[in-house]
Amino acid sequence: MPETTLPSQRRHRAPARWRRLAVLFACTLLSVPGPAFAGPHGGDEGPVGRIVEFAVPTEGANPAGITGGPDGNVWFTIQATPFNKIGRITPQGRIKEFPLPHPERFPDDITSGADGNLWFTESGHNHIARITPQGKVTEFPLPQADSFPYGITRGPDGNVWFAENGANKIGRITPRGTITQFALPPETLPYRITAGPDGNLWFTSPFKNTIGRITPRGTVKLFPLPNPEGAPFNIAAGPDGNLWFTDSGGLGQAIGRITPRGDLRFFPLPDANSGPIGIAAGPDGNLWFTESNSDRIGRITPRGELTEFPLPTPNQGSTPFHIAKGPDGNMWFTELLGNKVGRVTVGDHGHGKP
Repeated sequence: MPETTLPSQRRHRAPARWRRLAVLFACTLLSVPGPAFAGPHGGDEGPVGRIVEFAVPTEGANPAGITGGPDGNVWFTIQATPFNKIGRITPQGRIKEFPLPHPERFPDDITSGADGNLWFTESGHNHIARITPQGKVTEFPLPQADSFPYGITRGPDGNVWFAENGANKIGRITPRGTITQFALPPETLPYRITAGPDGNLWFTSPFKNTIGRITPRGTVKLFPLPNPEGAPFNIAAGPDGNLWFTDSGGLGQAIGRITPRGDLRFFPLPDANSGPIGIAAGPDGNLWFTESNSDRIGRITPRGELTEFPLPTPNQGSTPFHIAKGPDGNMWFTELLGNKVGRVTVGDHGHGKP
């Protein structure tokens, strides 16, 4: 099992250590091999849960963050150094890579902005960056050194919001690049962030075992998780008006749900070492998530009914990481160590409809 490096320890490490944070965050990741499955292969159409994988051209790219783009494609971050890039994949699986201005940028999370561009965090370079659908990159430096921005999302106010893990703040950037920061309670260390159905922003704090909420004006409230070993990683707004998140802490690995008022409920996963990381709402009215340790994609209905879909190449340590809804009506995900981007057929059969 790899050691866990806390953000306060990372600030004085070499940049190479930052690239490993995604894996180190999940301290149980890849520690126990998952069960064997025979995953389906397929093309553009097929049954719900059919997965197709596309190899990233850059060797050892470590694709991480992913989002649906305004141009009908899917965009993702490439963390391989010295080849930090932003990737674009069409619904048919054609990939194009856009190099960043300098190496050691460590692009992590990415989101589609209200301005028609893509916005992403540069954790290794202390910047928020913007890339147009044509590939032009603009970088905006953060005012505080060692901020380590990770999660990023489009906000309800037309701005982009992000989590500053090292600075212990939530940041906001306008389409023109004006940055505002909001301080959090000590040692909150936010990781991922999303726009909630209540008009606020919601974020995870894996090291504090907490879900946080911040209003567009900067008022913060924290909701501690009941499991003392919990580690909430990613969070997404659900179709039911609640927030859903992955919890990879200890042996209590589960999908969690929190209402806008802060009421919590957990849905344990069948495999206690599955390593849930990414989660996103699908067009079918359900939530879809990655199981990084067991090389599976999971689906959970708003009622809590679980279904799991194995990757076509199981037990290879592919590490499905983050996941997002694509403009084509399917779910797309990155394989951090498998060096692939995957597409899973979702369909719309009313699974999550009340």
